[in-house]
Amino acid sequence: MTKSRRPLTKKEIGEFRKLLLEKREEIWKEIRTELKSRVSEEYHGLINDVNDEQDLAQIDLQEEVVLGVLETRKKELEAISQALWRIEHGEYGRCIECEDWICTERLKVRPWAVYCIPCKERLEKLGKV
Repeated sequence: MTKSRRPLTKKEIGEFRKLLLEKREEIWKEIRTELKSRVSEEYHGLINDVNDEQDLAQIDLQEEVVLGVLETRKKELEAISQALWRIEHGEYGRCIECEDWICTERLKVRPWAVYCIPCKERLEKLGKV
């Protein structure tokens, strides 16, 4: 059974806008928390007390973890910003590949989605997303 693919109502667009703004704030809070916990006095102590290669390896690992988390969050924030831009310009809810409507069920799960499910699946098979 295919999902409903139709234009969004103004009310739905408003709800998705609110959801996107809340998700953006949630991500920023997670970033701040992550940075505060990872860049703690203990971490600074490690940097100041580097004694050997093992200490350097531990510092490098911590930095990689933090940067990996931040990179993932950065991509989500960019996608959210793009979705908010599409709302402001009347393009939200349309697939950027086929220009058909993205089903509301998909947008509820991933409100920053830019592809409808058929296009997403096709592009994944081609290795393009």
